[in-house]
Amino acid sequence: MNKRQNIIMILLVLLIGIPAVAFSYLFFFIIDKLSIDIINYFKDSFLIIIIPALGGLAVGVLLKFGRLTARGHGVPLLLSTIKSQKTGLTKSDLRSEFFATSFTVLSGGSVGVVGPIIELTTGITDILGRYFKFDLKNYQTLIGSGAATSFTAVFNAPIAAIIFSLEVINKNWSLKNIFYTTLASFSSLYFKKLVIPNKNYLFDISINIESFGTKQYIYLIVFSIFISFIGWIFINLLLFNESIFSKIDIPLHFKPMLGGLLVGIIGYFLIDIMGTSSTLIAEIQSLKGSILIITSLLIFKIIATSFSIGSGGSGGLFAPMILIGLLSGLFFGNIGIEFLPEYAVSPIFLALCGITGIFGGLIKAPITSIILILELFFLPNLVIPLILTAFIPYIILNLLKVRSIYSPELFNKNL
Repeated sequence: MNKRQNIIMILLVLLIGIPAVAFSYLFFFIIDKLSIDIINYFKDSFLIIIIPALGGLAVGVLLKFGRLTARGHGVPLLLSTIKSQKTGLTKSDLRSEFFATSFTVLSGGSVGVVGPIIELTTGITDILGRYFKFDLKNYQTLIGSGAATSFTAVFNAPIAAIIFSLEVINKNWSLKNIFYTTLASFSSLYFKKLVIPNKNYLFDISINIESFGTKQYIYLIVFSIFISFIGWIFINLLLFNESIFSKIDIPLHFKPMLGGLLVGIIGYFLIDIMGTSSTLIAEIQSLKGSILIITSLLIFKIIATSFSIGSGGSGGLFAPMILIGLLSGLFFGNIGIEFLPEYAVSPIFLALCGITGIFGGLIKAPITSIILILELFFLPNLVIPLILTAFIPYIILNLLKVRSIYSPELFNKNL
């Protein structure tokens, strides 16, 4: 890479945080807020069943007359494009992704917005990398930097963002790549602080656990096996529903409508599963309910997300996975308190461990998940439990030959 391209690369890496923060603000503070208002307005009406179906129909029409790349969740497409400059994203792809995700979220589809934020930001770096004719390695570095900026813009966790880019997106731990990714991540943090200061995507907690005894470690290991099982169910249900919807003999644009209708039926009885569930995630520490309620939320969030994504609705999986991990931890923690008090671990800490387990097992990002929780909640004395709950699901699901939930080979948007 010549001097001119070096200068261009540095400038792009420093500035790509601007669209990342803009997309983050747009999805979290405008689209998601509108979605919450719409869901709350219709929650006591039978119309709540119809709203996600209408959103699905809008997505279906967009798929029919727009780009099929807007189907499902976007990170697999990103991982497919980063392998080669020949199959990059286009402005039309990004436009379709934005509107399809917006329609799905606004109508209460059970999806997240983190994945689309990452895809849209990295899509810009993809287009710019090909426009400036970067060679493959620098093109990949630029896309990885874009992923880091968007992760930071969402989670306010620049170190975890760097690791996420290196561990999941680029998978290149060279010093050059680390340098550019670090530059991008912290520049994004700077822009984020200017626009959205002190905003945390998750929640603030206070955990006072000085140490774990042998019985608590045993319980943690059992929980790690449990969260592996939950992850296995989730990814296989996603694949199953995608397969079922692909075989249903109706026009493509009606399939997201059918998926939305099924989500609406579930949401009529369990409103908290609809949309990004960001309110439930933010208030998870104060969630009051029996083990039965937590179990119901967990089961039907998994089912609703598989309907939304499997039918061709557009959105991300980060938020659903976060909520599934949190609910799994609360469930297992409350089970321990109720039936095995000597072995019990704090339910809210197990909820955080649920995030590390889901990310470690399904995204194949155990290091990212550990750093994310440490960076957000500062729990240095609980590193070993976090390591266990991140790596045990990673090992178990690898032994079961479960591929990453972001694998392009598993989720083909053009089906």
